[in-house]
Amino acid sequence: FDAYVDRKEAAAVLDYDDLLIFWHALLVDPKAGDQVRKLFDCVLVDEYQDTNVLQAELLYALCPEGRGLTVVGDDAQSIYSFRAATIRNILDFPNQFPGTRVVTLEQNYRSTQPILAASNRVIAEARERFTKDLWSQRPDRPPPQLVTCDDEHEQVDFVVQRILDH
Repeated sequence: FDAYVDRKEAAAVLDYDDLLIFWHALLVDPKAGDQVRKLFDCVLVDEYQDTNVLQAELLYALCPEGRGLTVVGDDAQSIYSFRAATIRNILDFPNQFPGTRVVTLEQNYRSTQPILAASNRVIAEARERFTKDLWSQRPDRPPPQLVTCDDEHEQVDFVVQRILDH
């Protein structure tokens, strides 16, 4: 890691993590932060459920009152905790920015109702979540199946065979 840091410095380059750290430092500087904040009327963040603590702090430093701020995300689709994303960011957003208006999108245009019914049952098991009831107008298809495989090889074989069967 030290060699990596030395090579970045020698080449005068930043990686993604550096950009976040330096941008955050810029925004929390009283003089520079005010200048940067004046450049933005509106800020939109997509996939907010997959942000980490630093990204949430950066967003707060950019829009401390929440004025002009919109975030989009689905607490039930938070899958990047292995990359330091935290579900707390989206769950705590309405408390961090008082006056937040939460718009819940429940109609799904891709899945059928049997799949969404299974999804709703899984989502309902979450200890903390935004309440939603997913639904679809698409015609029903056969319900999803629970298939248990011993390993990923057996899973691949199963999926390939199902594709070939169809």
